[in-house]
Amino acid sequence: MSETTPHETEENLSENNANEEIPIAKPIIKIKTDPEIIRIVGKKGGNVVLHDINLQFIMATLWWEGTPQLETFFNILELTIKRALQEVHPHNKMVLDYTYTANDTLNDASEILVEIVNIESDGEAVEVEGDIIVLSGKDDRGFFKKLTAFRRKTTESVHREL
Repeated sequence: MSETTPHETEENLSENNANEEIPIAKPIIKIKTDPEIIRIVGKKGGNVVLHDINLQFIMATLWWEGTPQLETFFNILELTIKRALQEVHPHNKMVLDYTYTANDTLNDASEILVEIVNIESDGEAVEVEGDIIVLSGKDDRGFFKKLTAFRRKTTESVHREL
């Protein structure tokens, strides 16, 4: 049997650790939705941050104040994603690309589908999980308006740099 000194063992361990590459954690944005809340989760390594968007509260406030609802909602969504990412992965510039599709004109739509296409922070790609948000409401359009809505369907791509 051969004996090793504790000093030799420590040297071998430190050499092995120096040769191993430690993977750098990529930032992740997770989006979870339900009819009342959109939860934005920012994660990088062991750091996790949660931010909720309460849809009922926001839509009621926007309706009461008479502000543009869809534009304001998108601004809140963009800033919440930026804030969640900033808290786990500090950066200067975030690029956010998304598309939204409404099942009719924006004024008459009862459902809007938002799909996050790309998020980058300072040129580094951010992984996105749960990239589709569905906003739905009461559909009070008439029969013929519903039947011909495919002609008025609205789709738009948005590129934002925050």
